[in-house]
Amino acid sequence: MRVERHCVIDADRDRVWKVVTDPDCYPEFISSLERWETITEGPMRIGSRYTVHWKIGSVPIGGVVEVVEFDPSRDLAWIGITGVSQRGRFRLREAGDGRTRLTFRLAYESAGSILGFIADRVAAREVGRNMDKTLTRLRNLVEG
Repeated sequence: MRVERHCVIDADRDRVWKVVTDPDCYPEFISSLERWETITEGPMRIGSRYTVHWKIGSVPIGGVVEVVEFDPSRDLAWIGITGVSQRGRFRLREAGDGRTRLTFRLAYESAGSILGFIADRVAAREVGRNMDKTLTRLRNLVEG
């Protein structure tokens, strides 16, 4: 299942990038985040790993994720190493007048053929709401 949300932030890409690449900020803006632990030392970069659990409904899901793309002020992407199969991305683009268009993509797949597919479809609505809340919190954090 792939879910995507967008927003425009009244700040330049460098300012937004500073927040989305600061692991200490994630608990402040990621909605329904239950667990966020840094595994690797140092600043976020390709190869950085984090233990992440989101609460979807009453179920915490997640695992270890690894940053696989790190293009400064443009793209940050990760994949799931353990736990739920997932891929995520923050994409930053110019929106004119010093603003940034931010795209948040999340693709995930539960185990278990047809039952996994059904679970993914049921969860998609709540995942989308959480992504909307995440972008609102991120926008408020950057602009505030």
